Amino acid sequence: MNCPQCQKQNHVVKTGIRYSRSGPIQKYYCKSCTKNFTDKTQPYIQYPLHVILYALESYNKGYPVRQVKTRTGRKYRYSPPLRTIYSWIKKYDTLLSFIDLRKRYQVDPANIITTKVYAHQQIYPFTFHHLKLNLTAKQLPQLKRYINWINRNLQTKMFLQGPRASTQKSSKELIAYKKESIITKQTKLALINLNNKNTAHEKVEQFFIINDSTTVCTELPVFLNPNETKSFQINTALTGHIDLIQIKNNRLYVLDFKPNLNHPEKFSSQLLAYKEAIHHRTQIPKSQIIPAVFNQYEYFEFY
Repeated sequence: MNCPQCQKQNHVVKTGIRYSRSGPIQKYYCKSCTKNFTDKTQPYIQYPLHVILYALESYNKGYPVRQVKTRTGRKYRYSPPLRTIYSWIKKYDTLLSFIDLRKRYQVDPANIITTKVYAHQQIYPFTFHHLKLNLTAKQLPQLKRYINWINRNLQTKMFLQGPRASTQKSSKELIAYKKESIITKQTKLALINLNNKNTAHEKVEQFFIINDSTTVCTELPVFLNPNETKSFQINTALTGHIDLIQIKNNRLYVLDFKPNLNHPEKFSSQLLAYKEAIHHRTQIPKSQIIPAVFNQYEYFEFY
C-alpha cells in the first residue's frame, strides 16, 4: 500500500479501527513520513458507503428510482428518500460513469447482462453487457462478433488441456508505464467492505460491468494457436481469461486486476499473450490494443 502523503511503499502499518456512523474505518501510520491517515474513500456521509453503492448499482441495472428505494430498504435497514437517491446519482456520476448512459437509454434489469459460466480448470463467469457492447460495436464491431461467437460456439476442450497464459514466459518483453487513471478510484469503491480476499476479483469485475461505461465484458476467454505467435514456444493452444475488456477512443483495453503490483513487469508475458490472442481472434490491429494491470492503488499500461 502506498502512503497518500509521501507515496512510499512498504512503510505503512495498520494502527487500529475507528468506528463511525457509516461503519468501521481502518487507520494507518506511515513510518517514512510519520503521517496518520485512513483508507476511507468518502468521508462525512450520512449513509454507509456500501448502502449508497448498492442503491446506485440497482439504478444502473435498470431499476426505477422508486424500486431502488424499495430494494435498498429490503436489503438494509436504510430506506433513503427519493431526493437522496437522486443526489447520489448526481454526485457519483463520474466514478460510476454508466449513470450517464442509464439516464439516456432504456435499461431492462432482466436482460441487460448475460453471464455464461465456464469450468476451465476453475470457474470463470464470462459476462457481457448488451447495451455497452452494442454502443461500442460502432467503434470495434470485431469485438462484438467474437463475443457472440464465444457465447454460442466456444469449445471447452482446449482450455482444459493447453498451457495457460499466466504461466508462460515470452521471448519478448513489454515495458510497464505507470499512469494516473480513474480505474484506481473505481477499484477502491469496488472493494468497499471486502471480507474475503478470494472474492476480490469477483467484486471488482461485478462493479465494472455494472457501473463503468467503458467495460463491455469480464472473464473473456481467449486462445492463441502455435502458428499465430513467435513470442511463445508452444505446441498446443495457449489459453487464458481476460479480467476486463474496455473500449475507449477506438481502442481496446485488456485489463487484469492484480492485488500485488510491487513488480508489474513480471506480468509482461501474460499481458503480451492476451494482446496477441485478442488480435488474432478479432483482427483488431495490435496498435489499438492496450494491455494494462491495476489495483486500487496503481495502474500500469504495457508497450
